[in-house]
Amino acid sequence: MTDVKYKFNPDTLEFENKKQSKVKRALISALSIFIGSIFIFIIIYIIFSYYYNAKYINNSQSEYKVLEKQYKVLVDRKKKNDEYLNELIEKDKKIYQAVFKSSPDNIMIKDKNPYSKFLNSKTTDIVKENSERLKFINEVTEKQKAVYDQIIDLLQKTDTFGLENIPAIQPIFNKKLKYPVYGFGERIDHVYKTLIFHQGIDYAIPEGTNVFSTADGIVEKSGHKRGLGKRLVINHGNGYKTTYAHLSVINFKAGKKVKRGDVIGKTGMSGKSLIPHLHYEIHYNGKEINPVNYFFLDLEPNEFLQIRLQSAKSGLSLD
Repeated sequence: MTDVKYKFNPDTLEFENKKQSKVKRALISALSIFIGSIFIFIIIYIIFSYYYNAKYINNSQSEYKVLEKQYKVLVDRKKKNDEYLNELIEKDKKIYQAVFKSSPDNIMIKDKNPYSKFLNSKTTDIVKENSERLKFINEVTEKQKAVYDQIIDLLQKTDTFGLENIPAIQPIFNKKLKYPVYGFGERIDHVYKTLIFHQGIDYAIPEGTNVFSTADGIVEKSGHKRGLGKRLVINHGNGYKTTYAHLSVINFKAGKKVKRGDVIGKTGMSGKSLIPHLHYEIHYNGKEINPVNYFFLDLEPNEFLQIRLQSAKSGLSLD
């Protein structure tokens, strides 16, 4: 049926037929179909949403609900674990500060997300920080290389003494760096609370642990010395001397030869000692040097960096 429109003609005083154009009829049809489609889509969406919510979302047996319950349980467990962990960290920190006057290594656990500090950081800041860390590692590497060069030079200049006469291992069995190292340099005296120069390193280690000679040599001194308690000094004959102090047992007397790895005594807390530990020194041509630099036969590169950073921490001297 053709749509017919009527329009009044004032000249003839009659209503005349006026047909709509094909374009206009097509536009009206298209608009009607579009509006009808939207209306039908809305009805289908409402019906589907109601059905989906009823079957999947609001159904207590649905996979969504099961996962939601499990997630809530995991979140509650995590909160309880975090609270318990924080309590342990605080207790450990208080005990550690009371004994050693410094912060424990596990203080880093407080940062639950190690990447959280980068969330609000600019890319340029992250690049700068990593560049500084690489610079520090390069400096440590260069210093270690210089030590190796000195050792190689020493070996090339002498035919009498070899690598076996250089103290090149740790004086205790410290696999995976189980026992903490308190380092060389300025420390706080645990009795007088004054700043002192600590000539060696300390291992906090149980009493009765075996102590090894770190190189071949001859025992120069064996016995008690004020402050150091039972101590043993080994002369390695090439300018190097090593000292092992606060022992509970000494196995060698002065004048006896020792080989690297010989059990020369056992750890204790004789002398001026805060807790059971081993005090270890290396002297070269009468000058004290950092023993950590001479563990090259005993440590992997990553372990060497770890023990060097560990020993550099300031705090209370155990002697």
